[in-house]
Formats: sequence, C-alpha cells, structure tokens
Amino acid sequence: MKCDQVTLAQLGLNDEGPLAMLEAAAESGFRGIGLPLRSGALKTLKVEIVGNHKLVHQIRRTADDAGLIIFDTESLVLGHEPDRETLRMIFETAYELGATRMSCLGFEPAIGPGHMREGEEPHRLATICEIAAEFGLMIGIEFMMFRSIATLEDARRIVVDSGAPNARIILDALHCFRSGLTMEQLQALDPALVSHLQLCDAVAQAPAPDKLVDEARAHRLMPGQGAIPLAEMIRILPDDTPLSLEIPVQENAHLPVKERVKRGAQALAAFNP
Repeated sequence: MKCDQVTLAQLGLNDEGPLAMLEAAAESGFRGIGLPLRSGALKTLKVEIVGNHKLVHQIRRTADDAGLIIFDTESLVLGHEPDRETLRMIFETAYELGATRMSCLGFEPAIGPGHMREGEEPHRLATICEIAAEFGLMIGIEFMMFRSIATLEDARRIVVDSGAPNARIILDALHCFRSGLTMEQLQALDPALVSHLQLCDAVAQAPAPDKLVDEARAHRLMPGQGAIPLAEMIRILPDDTPLSLEIPVQENAHLPVKERVKRGAQALAAFNP
C-alpha cells in the first residue's frame, strides 16, 4: 500500500508536537496527519492548539509547504462536550487547519455520562453536528468496547437517530475486531455513513476487559503483523474510503517520531490488501 493514500492518526505520534509530526509525515510520503484539539480521555493536552493562533498558522503553513493535509481532528466525548462557544472555537480551529472532520466518542463507564441523560446521545450528537456544519465539518462517532458507544450498531443507531446529515461513523480496525464485528455486518453497513477507516493490527487473543484501553492506546501492531482481517475490510469498503494509520506501538515509543513514522511506512509498503 502506498503511503500517499494514507494519513497519520495522532495517537502515538504527536508527543513531539504537530510540526514534528508533519515533518515526519512529509519525509515518509504520507498524505497528511490528524491532530488533537481536545482529549478523548478528558485530560490536558500536551500542546494546546485551540486558541493558539500563531501555532495554527505555523501548522497550516508547514502543511501547505509540504503538500500535506490536516485530515481529521480529535476528540469530543458525548456528555462531556463543552459549551456552544467553546465548541465553535474548536470547530473554527479545525476549519482554519483545513480539517474536514472531528471524532466523537462515548463516555468511559468509570468517568460516567457527565451532564447527559440516558438515551440523549442522538440529540447531543445532532446539536454538535449543527454547530460543526457551520464550519463544513463532519462528526464521526468512533465506537470502542470500553466506552458507552461500544459497537458498530450502537454508533449506527445514534448517527441515524440524530438525523444529522454530517454525522458519520469512524471504523477503527482494532475496535471493529475487538467488538466482534463480522465482515457480513460491515458489508451490510451503508457506506455513506462511513467517515474513514483507521488501519492497525492486533494479536488474535483479546486482553482482559480492563486492559482493552491500554491495548488501544499503546499496544497495537503494524498493519499486516496481526490477526485483523484488514485486507478484507478494505475490499468491502468503497475504493474512495479515506484511510488513516493509527499505530501507538509501545515497543517503538522510545524512538524519534520520524523513525516511528518510517516504520509505519515500511509496514504499509509490505502490506498488500
């Protein structure tokens, strides 16, 4: 697979900052990158981009000079989304960066639903999407077994019930695999609901339920090195489905980001779906 067809997800690659990640992406021939504008874990970001107009300008200029795109941004959490004014600031930043979408997650049970009542997810998503539409953004629901939106069907129901024309579903290969998604279920999904597919791999045996979050954030494998049926997933989805490489690999965490990205590029080059 050619890197110029794929963008880099920020997880596991953004610890040196957005400019370093852009330089690494350009050096290895990727199409672009994604960036965090808010923490899905509800933590303080190492580098705050929202409100930092100088940094936003630097990111956009660096990306444009290298011929790269800022593809996606992360991450809102339903029930813990900020007020409308802050949402507009976040979406305005995403727009200024040139991004076309932002991810949105369910809450982690240990943290709780925040200020959201039971069954309110579609309404919350519709409100978020209405504001995002002012900036030309899609909102992608990403399901994870360790969050309240755990499966593809959970995500599909919320997206459809929201009625928002810019609501989509993000397919993370790891979360698809760990949730037991079958290829028949993927084939039955309306492709118009798909935002993009995040590529990675994983061992066949799932970790204990309380270790799923650790696997997702730090212990993935490179594409083609595990048991996820990535090639079949890619064949099922339309040819124009955007692809993103998400590779938080603990064994590589000590390496400079350029080397981590280079290893991702090498894995993609060896992977033939």
